[in-house]
Amino acid sequence: MLGIWRLQLLREVARRGTIKAAAAAMNVTPSAVSQQLKLLEQEAGVPLLEPHGRLVRLTDAGQMLVRHADTITAAMAAAESELAATRDAITGTLRVAAFPTAARAMMPRVLAGLGARHPDLRLTFRDLETSESLLALQMGEIDVAVVDEYDEISRIRAQGIEKIAILRDPLYVAFPPGRTPPRAGVDLAALSSEPWIMDTEASTIFQVVARAFERAGFEPHIRSQCKDYGVIVALVGAGLGMAILPALALHDRPIDLRVTRTRPPLERTVYAAVRPERRAHPAVAAMLAELEVFAATYEPAPGR
Repeated sequence: MLGIWRLQLLREVARRGTIKAAAAAMNVTPSAVSQQLKLLEQEAGVPLLEPHGRLVRLTDAGQMLVRHADTITAAMAAAESELAATRDAITGTLRVAAFPTAARAMMPRVLAGLGARHPDLRLTFRDLETSESLLALQMGEIDVAVVDEYDEISRIRAQGIEKIAILRDPLYVAFPPGRTPPRAGVDLAALSSEPWIMDTEASTIFQVVARAFERAGFEPHIRSQCKDYGVIVALVGAGLGMAILPALALHDRPIDLRVTRTRPPLERTVYAAVRPERRAHPAVAAMLAELEVFAATYEPAPGR
């Protein structure tokens, strides 16, 4: 009979490419993984791994077993969810990640509320970019990922992941002090001669904003690029340029800037991403409910 634990080890090797990385993910030594995989090959009666440069790769038989391991892992997660639902209190550990803006603006309140409602639930939290969160979710390293999606350029297409829309987050043009933006919004073409403070080129919002400038018919004069919205706000506040910022970046932040919507409007969607077999778990359901509580009271603040 094939050992379930050994199948899970094979699955991690397939995902991560090396025995060392799989061992780190499963909190065991590389020698223990090698030993268990040799036993699995004896149980299977055929080779499951073969060298591939500095990595290892699965044979056809190994890939077939990994597909079954995925099914078994999903079934075990579903069983855990059903078992947890029979308990009077929500217990155990819930692992959560969120993209940086949500980590600052949303998660302190969300995590505090969840902890107050369910004091027996242990919460761990990681600040990760959306792509990093989705990978961690696929790898089974977290249970819930709070992610963002702007438009086709950032469309989330990760397999085996379910998205639950939480809120729509508008993008605003932030004007330096002394400038009064039109309340009805502003056409970016009218700002073609302005200097801009932008995120780094590796970020999704940079690509989205760059496309908006292109549609408006101009290439912006970028005076500065920063990863931290707090720095961007400070630079705009010092009169060094303008910026396009998501509303969450301004939420509960003391600033002295005037903002307005773009015409046409730009916005993003904030989602909670989960594995479908884990959505019914009481801890996951409680987190989704807490995110909905935040969304119900979230009000972007235009015209500051």
